[in-house]
Amino acid sequence: MIHHFVMMRLKDGIFDRAAEQDYIATFDAIREALPEDVLDVRVSRNCIDRPQNMTVLIELLLRDETSLPKYLQHPLHKAIGERYNPHVEQIASFDCEADSLEFPAHEEVYL
Repeated sequence: MIHHFVMMRLKDGIFDRAAEQDYIATFDAIREALPEDVLDVRVSRNCIDRPQNMTVLIELLLRDETSLPKYLQHPLHKAIGERYNPHVEQIASFDCEADSLEFPAHEEVYL
């Protein structure tokens, strides 16, 4: 499985509650439209205002690397891009194997 992350900074005032609900509904619909490829999705709003922070984080759990182009080319993904890309100031994406996100167990050391 692949974790696909997208972080975006949108212009001030763009990511209001209505936009947040639009993102959530759209990405839920993408998951429903591609159930074999998009296994899970989460949209998160930034909660701490700092200059380097992004506005929104989108996390997808994909079946494998062949699922990414299917998701990217899906009409719902293209449509949300058309609605919000003109308002994106910065964007970054990151993909990794799902098991690479697990933290190794650490034994507590007592002196």
